[in-house]
Amino acid sequence: MNDPQTASPAVTRRIARRRRISPAVLALVLLALLTLLFITLFGAYQFTYGDRVIPGVSVMGQSMNGLARAEAKEFLQKKYGNPDAILARFGGEAALVRDGNHTWRAYPWELGLRTDFNAVAESAVLLGHRGSLIERGVEQVRCLWFGCDLGSDAQFDEATARAYLSWLAPQVEQPARDAALRIEGVRVIALPAQSGRSLDGETTMARMRQRILGMEHGEVNIAVRETPPLLTDAGIATAKAQAEALLAAPILLSFGERTWTLDQATLATLVTFRTRSVDGTWTLAVSLDQAQLTAYLKTLAREINQPARDARFRFEPTTGALTLTLPSQHGYALDVDAAVKQVEQAALGGTTRAPGNALAARALNLPVTDTKPAVAMEDAAKFGIKELVAQGVSNFKGSSAGRIQNVRTATAQFEGVVVPPGATFSFNQYLGDVVEANGFDDAYIIFADRTVLGPGGGVCQVSSTIFRAAFFGGFPIVERWAHAYRVGYYEPPVGLDATVFSPTVDFKFKNDTDAYLLIQPKLDLKATTLTFNLYGTKPNRTVEMEEPILERVIVHGPAIYTDDPTLKKGVTKQIDFAHDGADVTVWRKILVNGQVVKREKFFSRYEPWVARYLVGTKVVK
Repeated sequence: MNDPQTASPAVTRRIARRRRISPAVLALVLLALLTLLFITLFGAYQFTYGDRVIPGVSVMGQSMNGLARAEAKEFLQKKYGNPDAILARFGGEAALVRDGNHTWRAYPWELGLRTDFNAVAESAVLLGHRGSLIERGVEQVRCLWFGCDLGSDAQFDEATARAYLSWLAPQVEQPARDAALRIEGVRVIALPAQSGRSLDGETTMARMRQRILGMEHGEVNIAVRETPPLLTDAGIATAKAQAEALLAAPILLSFGERTWTLDQATLATLVTFRTRSVDGTWTLAVSLDQAQLTAYLKTLAREINQPARDARFRFEPTTGALTLTLPSQHGYALDVDAAVKQVEQAALGGTTRAPGNALAARALNLPVTDTKPAVAMEDAAKFGIKELVAQGVSNFKGSSAGRIQNVRTATAQFEGVVVPPGATFSFNQYLGDVVEANGFDDAYIIFADRTVLGPGGGVCQVSSTIFRAAFFGGFPIVERWAHAYRVGYYEPPVGLDATVFSPTVDFKFKNDTDAYLLIQPKLDLKATTLTFNLYGTKPNRTVEMEEPILERVIVHGPAIYTDDPTLKKGVTKQIDFAHDGADVTVWRKILVNGQVVKREKFFSRYEPWVARYLVGTKVVK
């Protein structure tokens, strides 16, 4: 082995080249060392200030470097939160808050001076400890280099100040009052408008902040904003004059010889005021309460309204005299809606002046519809009632007392009825309600599939008799219904009955002659016959009836017996009678000068009907 000290120069140069380090390697090594140093220092910094106030953080110039949460709070509380010290800094007195002549005494901490420093201490500790690692680092460097002072937020608590303003606002604020009108008796009283005021919270808050942070003495003047009313005194002037004119005189309502007065006291209860905006300007309008006015006019309608009533007459065949038995009357109906408009126009149109310049009552004629009766007594001379045109007859022999009472009551409804030319006669129109109060009694009627006691049994005796008169008079039959089964009272002939049941089942015929037709019944209780005579001017026609044609005859079934505990045992009572069913066709021929001009078919379908008996089961001891 060679001795280094005796090595050759070439060998020495090779060794030197092997030991030399490149600049790039040295730079990397240096960077690594610096990074390690930074990480070590950054980690030590984070560890040291992990839950403490970082360097550079202060409150109004007072450093809080390194303080934990509790220490930061204690520091701030001692420095700024002692009430005696606070009062001392503010001159030892509570502050005055002023609104004109009104003042309130308030301690600085009521106006926003902070006394609880928990939030400030928390904010101080959180500086440099929020966000990502980079964000925390940037904030720590900023505070260390430039400083982070929490400033006025540390001493002024905005939430407390706003709470004080919320307490103060209701004592300061006053809503604007619109001008208004009210009625006292018949006088129109104007209530003037009044501006309102509202607390300017932001401006007052700024003054409170300046007072607190500046440690100033003196008062805090409240800032307010004026709020003008929507409706000014000028906006109600026209309405006041109009209301006074409305109440200056009564309104007279008339119809015929009758007059009603809407006096000023009543008008005063109807007056209403409503606001309206025209091109952004608010005014007051006068009107009448339509609901109340309508209700008032409806009371007049009950006095005015009446239906038109046709006149009734009696014809004496021997003399040809026509005697009035029931005067006709015109029908009247107040048009309430039109009357409301008329009253409003009269009321809001002002008053008129009478001679001598005195205020005169306003007058108007009520809008009433006048309906002339179809049969007016003054037209009797042109009725053309001079002879018998047609006649219908039926027999009600064997009817019960109740049934006879109903025949009598129903017949009376048609005495003297006059049917104008071209008009259609309706049986139900004149019959009215079939109730006990109108004189009807209980008697047997057809209901569903059996005969039962009910009000009005026997009314069909009357409708069937009128049908026969119209049939033999050749009048067009508009509506006619046959009974459910054949009834002995209406035969012979079979097929010429007409049942009615108000209001759905009616009998109608048309007067197709040029003269009026007078209905004149005749009830013969002794002979048990009912006759309906039709008087007028006999048309140039005769009527013939062909013999009824019976088809599809169905023999009735066996009798039905039903136990009845209300009848004594051994007693049997028949309540329904047996009838065979059949289809019956009756042809009517109308002849003019002996020639048949029309042949009409009248069809009736009668169902078979069984006899029914009640059998007594009641045991009498």
